[in-house]
Amino acid sequence: MVKIIKDNFMEKIKAIKILFIKLGKAAEFEEDCINNGYLKIDFREVDHADCINQEWDKIREYYDKQNRETYVVSSFVNQLKQFYFESEATLWITFYKNKMWWCFANKEIELLSDGTKIRRAINGWSDKDIAGKQLSSELLSGRLLKVQGWRGTICKVKEKDYCSNKINNQISLEIQKTEESLAGLKENILTLIEKLGWKDFEILVDMIFRQAGWQRAGDLGKTIKSIDLELLSPVTGEMAAVQIKSQSTLKEFRKYLDDFSKMDQYAKFFYIVHSPSEDLKNYEASLDDIQVNLYFGEKLSGLVINSGLVDWLMRKIS
Repeated sequence: MVKIIKDNFMEKIKAIKILFIKLGKAAEFEEDCINNGYLKIDFREVDHADCINQEWDKIREYYDKQNRETYVVSSFVNQLKQFYFESEATLWITFYKNKMWWCFANKEIELLSDGTKIRRAINGWSDKDIAGKQLSSELLSGRLLKVQGWRGTICKVKEKDYCSNKINNQISLEIQKTEESLAGLKENILTLIEKLGWKDFEILVDMIFRQAGWQRAGDLGKTIKSIDLELLSPVTGEMAAVQIKSQSTLKEFRKYLDDFSKMDQYAKFFYIVHSPSEDLKNYEASLDDIQVNLYFGEKLSGLVINSGLVDWLMRKIS
């Protein structure tokens, strides 16, 4: 039976093996299988009873008479064995509509009227991890995605641990260590940012926006009252206003926000502070206005990293 481990109120899957299955030539079975909850193979030429009775020599003999290469015959037989006799603890995956789908399958094999064979999925196919997030292909490693290039019907998934971790919404030890290192780096960067003079801090913020593709529409620090940077997005044509502060409070922010609300030429307002007051920090969590963006702390450090400005910052401080 399928092994389930309960952890933090979510059920983790435990597979003894993971197999990829290609649902038909040119994906002809994909929609049917996903929507109706089963695995299907073609192999219409193979006698269903011979597979059930494990008459593999008879199947090999059939393919030999078709002048198939020995390795091709062996591959066909192995794939049939896997489809017919893999246990219910084997996890099956496939790819459909740019997502990875997974299921466990019942042992029973059904022969359809057209000669194709199916195994019904236990609880159907799923395109989500155990936390409910979709398993989009663009978020999966190429090491796993390359299994789609398999020219046969069924093959073993080499990236078993990675695949299981993705379904279980679980990160690997290497990723955990990297995240811890990144968190430490962000703390160190924030310490360096706080050492910048106000002019260098403005230059840093200006470079962050330029790296993100924004163009400056006025002189740095000399735009108009209540605005340090006036920006233009060359892609959308949107204008943005930026206010940069070494230190600031919630009261001061609200004053600038009131000024911004009277400027209808701007689509966005960025308020960037390297040393905010506690009430401003707490306010950030409740802000849900997509036009208004507060950046300080870890978010500000992340922008420095993503913009490739760590070396610049270190040179300024050293």
